[in-house]
Amino acid sequence: MKAMVTGGAGFLAGHLIERLLRDGHEVRTVELPGRHTPELEKWGVEVIKGDLRNQDICARACGGIWVVFHLAALAAPFGPRELFWSTNVTATDNIIAACKMAGVRRLVQVSSASAVCDGKNHVMADESLPYPKKFLCHYSETKAESEKRVLAANGPELETVVIRPHAIWGPRDHTLFPRIIVRAQQGRLFQIGDGTNEHSLLYVENGVDALISAATAKAAPGKIYFIVDDKPVVLWEFIRRMLKVLKVPAPRRVIPYPAAYAIGAAMEAVYSVMKLKGEPTVTRYVAVKLAKNHSYSSKRAQFDLGYWPRVYTEEGLRKVYKWIDEKGLPERL
Repeated sequence: MKAMVTGGAGFLAGHLIERLLRDGHEVRTVELPGRHTPELEKWGVEVIKGDLRNQDICARACGGIWVVFHLAALAAPFGPRELFWSTNVTATDNIIAACKMAGVRRLVQVSSASAVCDGKNHVMADESLPYPKKFLCHYSETKAESEKRVLAANGPELETVVIRPHAIWGPRDHTLFPRIIVRAQQGRLFQIGDGTNEHSLLYVENGVDALISAATAKAAPGKIYFIVDDKPVVLWEFIRRMLKVLKVPAPRRVIPYPAAYAIGAAMEAVYSVMKLKGEPTVTRYVAVKLAKNHSYSSKRAQFDLGYWPRVYTEEGLRKVYKWIDEKGLPERL
């Protein structure tokens, strides 16, 4: 099988590429100019440097490919809508068109549970959860829109599948939990909410298993799948436990959810009006994600994809601690 993976230098994409190569498949990837990819090139991956918003780059990347894994996206809680739209929607349109033109058999898009983030508690929610009528951030809006377009493209000439992970974690993650650890080290991490909210996580190797299955499963085309670990965790207990093992001070200050949400709304307004660079410390989306329940069911994936998480939380934590022990805490990564 010859596969193309977008955003090859990313966290999940890197683990996916490793697995594909280990299983004997040929791999091509597309990365933005300026992103360093020495490991990929050392592994023998064909690396195309270019922007997926460019139709010619997408056409070149999809030529002679059997399956495309579309992982590249702009993931952030705040920023210009036009940038999110072009990166997450226009680029997806280009990938769909290129797949059809090149005769690609299947397109597997990695979306996000954020596509259905509506500010409410989600408790073991499944794929029947509707899209919000109003989105909390441009990331959620554009991931939802790109999902719709990928599913609409499903048909005899191109089979399409959407995978929705939530909170991917594991060795080589430089964003999710490392960002939390760095904030804690700096004394800038505050608990939002009462600390009882449950979250589904997805260990990175489990995510790779689901993607491999989605590439070939007969029942998969035209469907969305939540992909998460076996059981949700109590988020703030999980964070505090990790910080304790790493000997990093846990957050002492607790901000009630209503206050955090109001602060986030005010900061978004200030950044937007004053056109400030970067992103606010707190946004409405961040407040919701850190204070509300976000647990999801992978039952559909179990039936259709044969997905069962191989790596459970305790084993995953051991692997993360080992990786940090070898590489150092996030501020030194």
